[in-house]
Amino acid sequence: MKQIFEDKIEELDVETKSCNKNYHYTTVELFDVNRMPRRRGIGKVKDHLKSIYREFIRSEILILKVDNEELSFEDPKILSAPRYDEPKEEAIHWRKEIKFDIEEGLSVHGFVAIREKASTSEAGFALFRRGRVIEGSYDNGFRPDFIFGAPNSYRYQRVFGELHLEGFDVNFTKKGIQWDENLEIFLRLLKDDISSKEFPLLQQAEQYRVRASEKEYKAAKKALDETVDDLEKKAPQAVADVVNTASHVSEPEQQILTPTEKTLHREFEIRFNKENWKVSIELSYDPSLKEMIEVGDSFIKEKSNDESIRQIGIRLSLTHPFMVEFAGADTNKIEPILRIAAAFGLSEVIAKRSKIVGDVRRNFNELISNLSKQQ
Repeated sequence: MKQIFEDKIEELDVETKSCNKNYHYTTVELFDVNRMPRRRGIGKVKDHLKSIYREFIRSEILILKVDNEELSFEDPKILSAPRYDEPKEEAIHWRKEIKFDIEEGLSVHGFVAIREKASTSEAGFALFRRGRVIEGSYDNGFRPDFIFGAPNSYRYQRVFGELHLEGFDVNFTKKGIQWDENLEIFLRLLKDDISSKEFPLLQQAEQYRVRASEKEYKAAKKALDETVDDLEKKAPQAVADVVNTASHVSEPEQQILTPTEKTLHREFEIRFNKENWKVSIELSYDPSLKEMIEVGDSFIKEKSNDESIRQIGIRLSLTHPFMVEFAGADTNKIEPILRIAAAFGLSEVIAKRSKIVGDVRRNFNELISNLSKQQ
């Protein structure tokens, strides 16, 4: 390599040997490498190779091996879901065949689709020429802003596709397409094709919100633990401060939360004004729940000493449209909302549900449902 660069060699001498045409193959060996890839590096090499040569692997005209491991390419799963603006209609398989001409001798064919599971690294287009990926292999997808928008947009993480470019040349490094003045035309025609009223694939990728799996919801336990640990330390004094400044209201009637199986919960106890409080904080992923925040407040008798305990339950629904749209199963987003819900619930208990307090919560739940895009 050093000699090639120093002498600017453009042609190499090759050694030719005759062989049986039925045993055709190519072996690439690396010698005296300054820094051999290891572990994750080797994995990334494999990912890029099988991505670049996926079409040859699918067609079974190429067997690609690295370290004697045969590589295969796994296609991403495609989203099947109703249109974002027609959530009650039948599910659509969000893949669109692409075929258009740019000018005489230049054409594009392939497909564009929406990933079932979003991926910041693996979304984007793969651009093919003569069966090989020229741009957009593995985690380096071709994602022009004109189509994909900003990196924090939903379509940036969901749209992918394979586009075969016929009649185009490659640049001198053979790592990119020689667009000349055709890139703008290509992008405009492609965007028009995937954002039509009949099949608004691009809009679907941006607007659709997918509900997390139960496994992902259960991972939110970290947010629950950190919130409850903090409340356990600070709630006694915080409650006392609020009660001391609150006006007196009549004792409320008891209200109990209906139990649900699909829930994560933690309890803690506090002693306040000669009264024992047992507070339960819940994160529920039960899709049958309609309200985003629920508060329960009741009294139970301890059998051992016949003493009353105030049982308080505060529940946040992770499957509520607002939570699905803005938090999903992201612990960092769930925790601040859970803290707001906990404070909201405790405030209601402290106020002892005067005549208007219950209405405040009902109005809040109804309003936030109406303001959420996904119903």
